[in-house]
Amino acid sequence: MQIIESIATNDGMLRVVERENMLALHNGESGYTCIYTDDSVYQPILIPIQTLFEDYFKSHHIKNVAILGGGCCSLPRFIIKRFGNTIFIDSIEYLPQIIDLTKKYFLNGLQTDKLNIIEADAFQYVKSTTTKYDFIFVDLFVGGNSIEQSHTKNFLEELSRLSTEQSLVVFNGYNRTLQQCKDTCEIGKHLFGKSFIMVDEDNTYYVAFVKGKYNEQGIKQYIL
Repeated sequence: MQIIESIATNDGMLRVVERENMLALHNGESGYTCIYTDDSVYQPILIPIQTLFEDYFKSHHIKNVAILGGGCCSLPRFIIKRFGNTIFIDSIEYLPQIIDLTKKYFLNGLQTDKLNIIEADAFQYVKSTTTKYDFIFVDLFVGGNSIEQSHTKNFLEELSRLSTEQSLVVFNGYNRTLQQCKDTCEIGKHLFGKSFIMVDEDNTYYVAFVKGKYNEQGIKQYIL
């Protein structure tokens, strides 16, 4: 593993590291983003989210996507490569150093004219924006711990306001227990038509909320 660049921030030391066909951003022991630098469409992290997005796209039109906690754009990279740069993506990231590293290393060779990287606090962004989204992914962490504010009633109400009538909102539940994820579902159940919890092979949970109709068949192997 080769360290390409290191930058000190108030949140720790960011390191861009390279190994064979993979590029990653680390903060201490925490991995923020990992991508394939070759022609691979699917990216090495957030596999269930890529699968879920792909399945949802089969039966629903997705025009606008928001990534809250954008990191270095691993999920946008998948969306752009898989769907031919047809979807507008707002990637919200509050650390300017991460944004600088993203533009320098992680978007090479991609069409990015529909990717809008916004330097902002995600909690302030959801309060101020008027854009409606068909898909919202919540990936808000400090180090390896999710931010509790992102699992509150007020935050879920803002996400409901920003989601279209036919939409999907998903939370990365890394390092959260199954009971904590169930609690998030309970808080948001009155705001969305349906909620469910997925788990991947590393026992990371994901909480999903759906407005409108959704066909679960494509991801039934993940649903608890």
